[in-house]
Amino acid sequence: MSQHRTKQLIWIFPLVIFLGLVAVLWTRLGVDPRIVPQATTDQVLPIFHLPNLGNGQLQTNTNLPNTPFILNVWGSWCPTCAREQAFLLKMQQQGIVIVGVNYKDQPEDAMAYLAQRGNPFALNLKDSKGDFGIDLGVTGAPESFVIDQNKRIRLHILGEINDAVWQTQLKPCLDRLEHMGAGQCV
Repeated sequence: MSQHRTKQLIWIFPLVIFLGLVAVLWTRLGVDPRIVPQATTDQVLPIFHLPNLGNGQLQTNTNLPNTPFILNVWGSWCPTCAREQAFLLKMQQQGIVIVGVNYKDQPEDAMAYLAQRGNPFALNLKDSKGDFGIDLGVTGAPESFVIDQNKRIRLHILGEINDAVWQTQLKPCLDRLEHMGAGQCV
């Protein structure tokens, strides 16, 4: 191959990479990055057998509420979870049922965290190894899921729940489930 031809090919490779990156970014324009349409959305909540964080009793899917609720993945090691905690308590005071999944945490650290910041969770599961988190498609904490009365995942939100997320995503989804009984929230 001639030296001139090689120089032409050297410039084509970075151009192809750049155009591919532009195409990927373009397709995500205007999409809220906190909403993750993924394989588990619209799927039944994975089966689990996890201990209750507070008393160690084994919990399963049958221990979950029979009404729509929020499943919140959190950890005492997570600074964003600490920021989110006050809003979760506010939601609890408004009657929103929140089930916690304490993710990859030390139980004593998690209990101290709840004692200091308050406990918004109707039930709190201990996922020390992170296996249930993997089944949910969790990439970190905090992450939250809206679960319907049939135990189907209807919405997956990355990051902190705050007033904006509540008003634009969670509340509309929970309202839809309350009035329509089922369906996607995305």
